[in-house]
Amino acid sequence: MRNMGQDSVGRFLRFSLWAVVLCLIALCSSDALAARKKRAPKKRIASKKGVVSKTAFQARVRRAIKRQCVRPGRLGLYIRSVSTAQTLYSHNAATRRIPASNVKLFTAAAALARLGPDYRFATDFYAKGGVRGGVLRGDLYLKGYGDPLFVHEKMRDLVRRLKLRGVRRIEGDLVADDTFFDDKKHGRGWRVGRSIKPYLAPHGALSLNFGLANVLVAPGDRIGGPARANLEPSSRALRLWAKVKTSRGRHPKIWVGRRRSKGKDLVQVGGSFPAGSRMRTYRVPVTDPTAFTAGAVAAEFERQGIALRGGIRRAATPPDARLLARNLSPPLSEVVSGLNKFSNNFVAEQVLKTMGAETHGAPGTAEKGLRVMRDFLLSVGVSAKEIALADGSGLSRMNRASPRSLAVLLEAAHNDFRLRPEFMASLAVFGVDGTVKKRRRRGVDSRRVRVKTGVLNGVRAFSGYAAAGNGEILAFSILMNGNACRPKSLTGELVRSMAALNRSFSSPVNAHLKGAREIMARPMPKPSVRDGWRRRSSPRPDPAEEDDLEELGPGIVPIAESPQDDSPGESPAEAAPAEGSGAWPSKSGAGGRNRE
Repeated sequence: MRNMGQDSVGRFLRFSLWAVVLCLIALCSSDALAARKKRAPKKRIASKKGVVSKTAFQARVRRAIKRQCVRPGRLGLYIRSVSTAQTLYSHNAATRRIPASNVKLFTAAAALARLGPDYRFATDFYAKGGVRGGVLRGDLYLKGYGDPLFVHEKMRDLVRRLKLRGVRRIEGDLVADDTFFDDKKHGRGWRVGRSIKPYLAPHGALSLNFGLANVLVAPGDRIGGPARANLEPSSRALRLWAKVKTSRGRHPKIWVGRRRSKGKDLVQVGGSFPAGSRMRTYRVPVTDPTAFTAGAVAAEFERQGIALRGGIRRAATPPDARLLARNLSPPLSEVVSGLNKFSNNFVAEQVLKTMGAETHGAPGTAEKGLRVMRDFLLSVGVSAKEIALADGSGLSRMNRASPRSLAVLLEAAHNDFRLRPEFMASLAVFGVDGTVKKRRRRGVDSRRVRVKTGVLNGVRAFSGYAAAGNGEILAFSILMNGNACRPKSLTGELVRSMAALNRSFSSPVNAHLKGAREIMARPMPKPSVRDGWRRRSSPRPDPAEEDDLEELGPGIVPIAESPQDDSPGESPAEAAPAEGSGAWPSKSGAGGRNRE
């Protein structure tokens, strides 16, 4: 019995000891967990209501600038509510900076206001003599009015129209008339030198294919043999020298050059091209756009069976010459779409000089166009002290504009119904098309953000519109000079901040549209296969932390410069661009991206 009692006491003591040990372990664990929770930062839980006040919005923008900018003094930012006419944020907003391609916003808005969205550019054939038995007696005049979208296919159609008029032989010369513009081929302050970058293409009243010659390269029949290389369009002003071999591998190694030889542009192409690869197009700016266009028309005459007995020369079209055939561009509303979405420098300069010629008389010059643009900007409220413009594309580093001047223009264009539809449609949709096609959306409804980018060495610009969560429309402009900030990160944070704005507001102009604003605040439905749309995955994220490239357009491949490259019935007076039809060319592409 005594042994049994001792065993019971022993078991009780062991049980008590284990209970004490377990309690101590539990107590220590709870203390450690409490300490860990105390040290751990609290997770920020975003409110479903978003940013509900102006003060909270400003604080969020300040945090973004502090995180992403190493030199905030070189940043200019201005955000304004178009719906309430209220400034939401301002940081160095009146300081003039290099705006890069954001200058195209000024050019597009001024052109829509002064020329009208239905304006069309013409390219005409005139003659003084009559056509008898298929023979044109005398010279044929080719007059250009600065059409920025006059491409190879349009030129063929124009020659076909001439042939339908019964012309089979021309006894005189083909006379090229480029007097609608002056003879300056590049903007003031452009750093051209010996460069053959496509975005530096020359402009002129009689230009073809964005001032670019297409070099088409395809593999040959066997490895080690010559590859195929051709020029398109063919022109009497161009010659091709090609030394490209068909090789193994996956990536082409091509260089392209250009130099003057015997009064013509000698386009050089060399290197290796992999067997089995698709044909590639390399674009080279021509030296003389008028000679290039006239030479291409003469080559097209030969292709379509029209005999040209004379030569090619330049002169003005006589006032009493008769119109034989005409090509009309798409309306200006489509032209500015390519101008802004793809940041086309050539198109911008053509439009600028056309404004000058139509307002102040031919020849159109950059100075006349800038005068028209400046007068327009002052009329919509832009301060003369905040702008100093040198060209229409923004490629010149002599341009200066403040973020506030750009936002004032955006607000004026939005509030003017004559400009708003075409102007807003010309801007790139964030993460969908144009120069911001590859931008990461990160939860932002891309259809609520439309922007114009700008890129030069050490310069980044980002301006446009954003629709907030409450339907409020914001106009904003961000100008960064001197590598002040991380461009993509900063613009992405600011776009998300504007999209998150969900305050209650009362518009002095549109207070009665509360129901419409509530509809705008709802997320747009995704397209379905039933609606005839194909579901598309979101674009792949761009791993590089650098700003948006101003794209050349579909199918364009960058080139490597060669070390051998060297620089070198109605009268035309009464004729004005009239109505017609056309479309933005898809094959020839847009010809200019704004990078140095």
